[in-house]
Amino acid sequence: MTACQAAGFTTVLGGSGIGFAGAIGGYMVFDLALTSNTPGNPLLAFATDTKTAVANLSGGATPLIVSFAVNNFALPAGSPLTLSAAQSATFLSSPAGNSQSFTGWGNVANTLATATGTAVATPNCVNPAASPPANACSSAGVPVLFARAGNFALNGVETINLSQGGIANFQGGVVVTPPVGQLVPEPASFVLMAAGLLGLLGGRRVLRRKA
Repeated sequence: MTACQAAGFTTVLGGSGIGFAGAIGGYMVFDLALTSNTPGNPLLAFATDTKTAVANLSGGATPLIVSFAVNNFALPAGSPLTLSAAQSATFLSSPAGNSQSFTGWGNVANTLATATGTAVATPNCVNPAASPPANACSSAGVPVLFARAGNFALNGVETINLSQGGIANFQGGVVVTPPVGQLVPEPASFVLMAAGLLGLLGGRRVLRRKA
């Protein structure tokens, strides 16, 4: 067994993340980092990606779609859990109206399928005005209950609409926290905190990692 080091992807065998850098579909991505804390801990399970310096070089009006999935989460214990999703963006140089949409899922089947399971959609993160200066936005979906019986997976899909010549950073993440009634920090905060530790990519790629 060896770590994946091909097609722009980098991994560490036994590690908890995947990275990507390079050109794809008319876009250039300086860095993308997908990370998670699989198999989770008593307070939370999360999967989040950070996409740094996504640039639309020749993609025209074509959106950039980033999908990810991480499986084999065992914790937090109990059911139903609380499933949350959040995203953020910093538009470094792009017209008003450029945006990212993000939906996160909890998958009780524990597979690496994307857009599968219980969903939390976040409001679109939209550039409010032409930049520079850089404009930032963030949004969080309404948490939902997530029933599970065993190990589960987390997955997400981001659709980036960036005008040709535009440059921006994007983040998105999915968090699961213990059953209602147990005292834990607010889940959407975990998503943005975890995502803030990473870098940033984009691409019409699917990132999948087995624990």
